[in-house]
Amino acid sequence: MRLNRFRQSSLKTRVVLAVALLFVGFASLLTWLVLRHFDQSFRQNLYHEQFVLATTLADTIDDKIRQSQALLTEVAGQVPLPALRNPQLAQDFLDQKTSLKAIFTNGLLLIDAQGRIVAESPYLPGRRGRDISSLEVFKVVTETGQSYISKPFASVRAMGRPAITMAIPLFNAQGNMVGRLHGSIELLGRNFLSDLNDFKLGQTGYVSLFTKDRIFISNRNPQRILQPIVLPGLNPLVDRAIDGFEGTDIVTNSRHVEVITSFKHLNTVPWILSMNMPVSEAIEPLQQARDFLLLAIAAGTTVVVVLIWLVMRKALAPLEALTQHVRELQHKQGEARQLQLPASGEIGALVQTFNAMIQAQDAQRQNLQESETRFRSLAEMSTDWYWEQDTRYRFTLMSRGLDKTGVDTYLGWTRWEMPIVGVSDAQWAEHRAMLDRHEPFRNFVYQVRAVNGDLRTFSISGVPMVDEQGVFTGYRGIGSDITDRKTAEQRIEYLAYHDALTGLPNRLLVQDRFEQAMAQAERSRTKVALVYLDLDNFKTINDTLGHAAGDEFLKETARRLRNCVRDSDTISRQGGDEFLLVLRDLPDTETVSTVVIKILERLQEPLQLDAQELASSASVGVAIAPDDGRDFETLRKKADLAMYRSKESGRNTYHFFDPTMDAEAGEHLLMRNGLRRALERQEFVLHYQPQYELASGTLIGVEALIRWAHPELGLVAPARFIGVAEESGLIVPMGDWVLRQACGQAMQWRQAGLPALTLSVNLSAIQFKRGNVEQSVSRALAESGLAPQLLELELTESILIQNVESVLASVRQLKQMGVKLAIDDFGTGYSSLSYLKRLDIDKLKIDQSFVRDLATDPDDEAIVRAIIQMARSLNLKTIAEGVETDDIRRRLQAFGCDAAQGYLYSQPVPAQDIERLLRQAKTG
Repeated sequence: MRLNRFRQSSLKTRVVLAVALLFVGFASLLTWLVLRHFDQSFRQNLYHEQFVLATTLADTIDDKIRQSQALLTEVAGQVPLPALRNPQLAQDFLDQKTSLKAIFTNGLLLIDAQGRIVAESPYLPGRRGRDISSLEVFKVVTETGQSYISKPFASVRAMGRPAITMAIPLFNAQGNMVGRLHGSIELLGRNFLSDLNDFKLGQTGYVSLFTKDRIFISNRNPQRILQPIVLPGLNPLVDRAIDGFEGTDIVTNSRHVEVITSFKHLNTVPWILSMNMPVSEAIEPLQQARDFLLLAIAAGTTVVVVLIWLVMRKALAPLEALTQHVRELQHKQGEARQLQLPASGEIGALVQTFNAMIQAQDAQRQNLQESETRFRSLAEMSTDWYWEQDTRYRFTLMSRGLDKTGVDTYLGWTRWEMPIVGVSDAQWAEHRAMLDRHEPFRNFVYQVRAVNGDLRTFSISGVPMVDEQGVFTGYRGIGSDITDRKTAEQRIEYLAYHDALTGLPNRLLVQDRFEQAMAQAERSRTKVALVYLDLDNFKTINDTLGHAAGDEFLKETARRLRNCVRDSDTISRQGGDEFLLVLRDLPDTETVSTVVIKILERLQEPLQLDAQELASSASVGVAIAPDDGRDFETLRKKADLAMYRSKESGRNTYHFFDPTMDAEAGEHLLMRNGLRRALERQEFVLHYQPQYELASGTLIGVEALIRWAHPELGLVAPARFIGVAEESGLIVPMGDWVLRQACGQAMQWRQAGLPALTLSVNLSAIQFKRGNVEQSVSRALAESGLAPQLLELELTESILIQNVESVLASVRQLKQMGVKLAIDDFGTGYSSLSYLKRLDIDKLKIDQSFVRDLATDPDDEAIVRAIIQMARSLNLKTIAEGVETDDIRRRLQAFGCDAAQGYLYSQPVPAQDIERLLRQAKTG
């Protein structure tokens, strides 16, 4: 019936009904399919979105950890290493790092290499020096030498509350680990980790953070932090997560509630983020969506489509703006390259990431431009240059540094096509072989002429260039102009072997020339002469005309010496005014004499210098090889000895070495070295020679004479060592010793009740120059108690040659003391009558050289008579020394001489012999 009625209805109705039925049927089927598909898609999207959220949250935590580590690492690089040994300095440093305290809420600690706390901020009393080397974080950093984030632990500093520690190692300049910087985060404080505890996922969903050791780091229930999450085997999904699983799945928890759980592993630390939502709460929107879809699918399909279109249009607007911005990016500059677009969610993150990428790209471009600018500036300022060659070794590039050398760039040329000098064929062959083997080379040195004709010396280094496929494309390298350095090296080498003033060879070079000459002499059986030359009175020229004139005089001397010898001979300046000549290939010694005489004559020729006409002379010593030796040093010493013999012979002469000079030098050295020890070892003794009055024959005095009781040579006479003592200055302490000993002995005789004697003691001119004679005499008299009038000081005439006024002042002070003065060896030296008067002398001592031949030599007799008569006229006493015969004694007495001493009476004898003579005189 109804079917008939439908058939009888209008086509429009049937079409409408059919369309309606079809729409209803299609809508019902579509609704069923959509709901089924929507249910599956919802669950998949829910899993995915929850995992994406877990991933984002995990990435955020990773970023926070990295930022915290980076900031802590930066501060660790600022730690002054002395702070590890200075707690106060370390405390001040940590207290200044306020920016870290917002992150490391549990404090900062500075630990030394042994694990002791140096300082912590905020400061807690009593914790400095505490040893934390047993902690896991200290051990891991010690073993790995790298930064480390600890497992959660109950912090003593936080009163047992849970915390973690970030540790950064500290290294010194040698790469040795010298400490650590710890930053501690309290897990219940206000920070990015504790914020997870309050994270809400829906109404009942939550987030947990735990370690792979199953220990909670973050949980909505703070009591569970540091507690195990679940034992192995009780929750398979947790076991899978600990084994490495990342993703979302459903699991039934311990309360028998199905929970959608997502796991995400952190990249920075071995922690796992767990995001959990009950299934019932998660699918509640799905059930509501089903109801809404069933009610709205028929009437709202078109509206939904339009709304979806509008929503999508609005949602995709930022992406369209971003696409348009990217198309126009190459035409934008500065801040205009940043996209100013308000957006949130994934699109907002995409916009932020895009802006960060553009900012980093701009910074890299700016750094590259600045680096290129600096390199170009340095290249233009540098004297070095950069070069490149192609595969055929032709120059394709030369930087501007080469322009400063004045040498052409030679672009398109190979190096061996350039007008290079100073490179041998073998060196070119070796260099080209290295290029063909595509090997790097360093310091290839050659010379090339600049445009102005100057010869420049270059040093080149280069390395091969290859493309991305490793194919050889040429060479590139740097070049340096080392002309000045080479010139300086050559100058230094020259100065190392030559005298800077005269240009003559120095000691090193002359020794080498001598050895060459000796080698030639041995082959040709000839002789070699070493001539040692010392200019006479050069010091006077230097002191009078100045050092500049002295230098000119030395240079002229060098020129004159060159004119006197052959080119094959060598002239060397030894320093000061001394020269050394090596004369080679000599047939005999007479040839040397001819050359030396020529030198002496040439040097005596006048020289005009600064309007002054100068003339000089030289003292020359000669040693012959092989007669006097074969090695340089031996011959030089012997020539030096011969030169000093020339000095002693009046200068302006020459002497050949002979063995007696060597013996005298050895004797001199033996005496000099022994004298120093003799004073310390008290090897000196005094002998006394009696002095008699000629008229009565009475013993009136003694002369104290020093002797050296040498342990090997026996009793040494003063003639052998006094000269050495004066030369070395030892005569001053020796003279002091003689004065003290002699005065002491004279006082002993007086205390023994013996007759009073005049004690004569010799003084050297050196004692007046270097010592304090007045003080020495005063001290000797004071120590001994001897009356000053019993002491007679014998002075030589040589004291009057220099410093006359100073000597006269000293003599006057001696006279004021009451001592007597005598001139020793009168007539052999200066003998100035005016000085005799000014010196206030008491006695003249006639030298034995006039007394010895008095009976046979009329001249000596006349001299002695004159001295005695002069002394009488000046009211001076006279005493003759060296009286050995009775005939001479009678003559002296007849001439009116007052006293005498000599072997006729007695040789110098020890003090006990004098005492015996005095006792005999007393009893006789």
